[in-house]
Amino acid sequence: MQLTLHVTNQCNISCKYCFVERGPERMTFEVAKAAVELGMAGVKTTGILFYGGEPLLERQLIYATVAHAQSIKKETGHFFYYKITTNGILLDKEFLEFSKKVNLTIGFSHDGPAQDDCRLFHDGKGTAATLDEKIPLLLKYQPYAVGMSVIDPSTVHKATEIIQFYHRHGFKYITMNMNYDRAILWTKEHLATLKREYEKIAQLYARLTRAEEKIYISPIDVKILSHLKGEKYHNDRNLMSKNQPSIAPDGKIYIGSRHLNQPEFQIGDVFTGIDFEKQTALFERGQPPASCRECAILLRCNYAYGNMRLTSSGEIEHDITPIQCTHEQIITPIADCVAEELFKQKNAMFIHKHYNEMYPVMSFIEDMS
Repeated sequence: MQLTLHVTNQCNISCKYCFVERGPERMTFEVAKAAVELGMAGVKTTGILFYGGEPLLERQLIYATVAHAQSIKKETGHFFYYKITTNGILLDKEFLEFSKKVNLTIGFSHDGPAQDDCRLFHDGKGTAATLDEKIPLLLKYQPYAVGMSVIDPSTVHKATEIIQFYHRHGFKYITMNMNYDRAILWTKEHLATLKREYEKIAQLYARLTRAEEKIYISPIDVKILSHLKGEKYHNDRNLMSKNQPSIAPDGKIYIGSRHLNQPEFQIGDVFTGIDFEKQTALFERGQPPASCRECAILLRCNYAYGNMRLTSSGEIEHDITPIQCTHEQIITPIADCVAEELFKQKNAMFIHKHYNEMYPVMSFIEDMS
């Protein structure tokens, strides 16, 4: 099980596409402690993702929560792993040394050359300059930190530049997500631009792979994985709503991060536990709608499930939105084309990366040697 702890609803910047409802709410240690203990039930491994708002505003709570989990591990052998998603403004040597010590993985939200288009301080000033000195410090302590970006209609023409930005700075793992919450703003022209950008990103992916560079670019690699895993990929995505509940600052449990403060999607609280009947009922309601069931790429679709459809419609029974559907139709053949090309060329890096189950371990050992 992986728990997402929304440790605060406050943030030190204003992102134009943020979906979190701002407020003064902060999680107490009592709630975090109960959440950790709840997350141990019936499993051998528990993941804890610190989320917000900006979670580093609650640094002391993070320290205390990890310390509690580590004490449980020492006593029982239960394994915990930790993640955080941060805008990076408050990253410093102290926290990075802590994260290295406890193996806490950092997801760094930054939009590269589009940073000052959408991610601003509250006074309207850009945040990019403040983060310039944070990036080398982050990668010094966490060479496998995840670079996380969001593509908005206003920045879609910079998608390739964003990937290049991360690559230039030394990130090996790069994710890019489309902003579906502003679906009404996506026009045919924006989607045409998105297709061109994905084609350029695929070309970059091929060049880097041929150069034997180790890099993960989510729009491409996720779709390649969806082909290789087939029905298992579909099943894994389908189970996310059960395996990744979110905990609000007050301790209430929801089926996902975008469902916070919506009573319909509350499935319990950390002190009384999860209402499994309600969780299962919501899971069943979120199965792919009839309009998707004959789709040729259903098993590879990231948005056929209730927890993702809600982002745009507000209802988990609702059909996948046209924007989400179009996105999947754009990226899938582009990823397939570059994968087929590299496979036919018998590219050693590509085959090793995608067909050798030991690749992650071997790659890590190689990098550390």
